[in-house]
Amino acid sequence: MPKYFKGLNTLRAFAAMIVVWGHIEYFKSENSIPNLLDSNFFLFPSAHIAVILFFVLSGFLITYLLTKEKEKNGKISFKKFYMRRILRIWPLYYLIIIISYLLFSADYSECSTKTIVLSLTILPNIAHALGEGWPYSPQIWSIGAEEQFYLLWPVLFSIIPEKKLILALFLFFVGYTILPNVLGKIYPNEEFKTTVFQLFYTTKFNCMAIGAALGYSLGKGKRWINILNNDIIAFGSLLLAFGLWFFKFESKYFTDEIFAIIFAIMLIGVVNNRKINIDTKVSTFLGKISYGIYMYHWIIILLVTKYIKYNGNTASYNFLLYSTVILLTILVSWISYSTVEKFFLNLKHNFEVKYNK
Repeated sequence: MPKYFKGLNTLRAFAAMIVVWGHIEYFKSENSIPNLLDSNFFLFPSAHIAVILFFVLSGFLITYLLTKEKEKNGKISFKKFYMRRILRIWPLYYLIIIISYLLFSADYSECSTKTIVLSLTILPNIAHALGEGWPYSPQIWSIGAEEQFYLLWPVLFSIIPEKKLILALFLFFVGYTILPNVLGKIYPNEEFKTTVFQLFYTTKFNCMAIGAALGYSLGKGKRWINILNNDIIAFGSLLLAFGLWFFKFESKYFTDEIFAIIFAIMLIGVVNNRKINIDTKVSTFLGKISYGIYMYHWIIILLVTKYIKYNGNTASYNFLLYSTVILLTILVSWISYSTVEKFFLNLKHNFEVKYNK
């Protein structure tokens, strides 16, 4: 059986809570309330980079599991793979669409037919790139990107020769990273350039690919992985990743890709180095319900900010806003995980891979 990886739930918890933090500050900024987005406060990690971490984690773990399945059984069961992904992702995804629409459709301009169709067909990132994202829970764009990767990657993984897989992923990472810039030079039309960059920005298959490369390498026990597992590199990459992230590092070009590479290297140390243990009971719990935290938090922020108004006292307002949003988000996510998600997770066990002896 594939091993349980230590540290992944904690990383998911960190990423999810940083997204909540970033979106609270975004709402404050939108309502002209003193906030960290508009200030020069130096310690404020990007919510978008948290999504890049999610992408790297997804590519890493999915590819590791595919590697072990193919190694044990000689092939990939596409039916079981897709059913596991559907049962894990779709129930909460569609529940959020329904709940957010029922709660907030009267407060926003009517969604276009294009927005509705793209969101319902797991293409919310395409709608987002076209400027017509789901307005009631726009963060669902990243779920679309992951689902599209899950659709394509197992097929490619099964047909690309193993000896060329790492090279293929590397070439894809480089090509996907530079292609929007090349297209922008060839077709200098500003509207075209904006659309192209948004499409690449809201898929980020290259970030998932770099996670996939490390997941495959770990699954196959590549010798060079031991270099990344070295204490200095393992601890150094962990400190570098969070240091750059929390201190708002940004490059003129390829910021997301730089973080994706550092996150992927960091993952090897987190899951494989025995001296690194970032798990706690709290972080493990939050990691288990992190999908719910990511999906529900926008709705909860919208509801809470309807009733908690800024009164000029920034400290008391922040305390009330943050405590209410975070506690409600965790509570709702835990209830969701224990009821709706658990029901479908139990069905998911029917599609677990059985290894040949």
